[in-house]
Amino acid sequence: MVRQNSRRQPEFQTAESRGVRTRVLLLVLGGTLWGLWSGQALAEHPSPLPMPFELVKELVGTWQGSKQALDGQETITVEYTLTSKGTAVIERMHPGTTKEMISVYAQDGHQIVMTHYCLLGNQPRMKTSSPVTGNSITLSYIDGTNMRSVQDKHMHELTLTLVDDRHINHEWTVFENGREAVTHSFAFARQ
Repeated sequence: MVRQNSRRQPEFQTAESRGVRTRVLLLVLGGTLWGLWSGQALAEHPSPLPMPFELVKELVGTWQGSKQALDGQETITVEYTLTSKGTAVIERMHPGTTKEMISVYAQDGHQIVMTHYCLLGNQPRMKTSSPVTGNSITLSYIDGTNMRSVQDKHMHELTLTLVDDRHINHEWTVFENGREAVTHSFAFARQ
């Protein structure tokens, strides 16, 4: 009976195959070292950019402001509440009145998505499009429901400015016929 050797015979390697293996090994080693270094750098220096949704969550409470109306100053109330186990913020402007409007804010990665249920009868959706770098959050139109087209009159942009822990400003920009029609500015104080 002839016994076969169970040991593998060494493969013949060319200079080219050794070079490919060396490059693959260097790439794997370099990627591993880069991953370790960049992970350590991130741990030591966390991103200075705040999660914008955390800023919106700080608004929870009741706020009041005023605006000039035809018959004098009109008081405007806006309320912010957390819902859905803290994953969404509901904003109620003019709560309990015939002018009540609701906006719902939610996190989408590092961005915020908001749906505004407007007196105009439509529901524009807005989203942050750039990192929040200060105390202002700008949300811009991405689409809407109950609208024939973007030409319909609708709220197109909102800038929330957190002046301090007791004061916020709203700037709501209305679009009509595909262009900016007016911007409504409101200043609110925490109650």
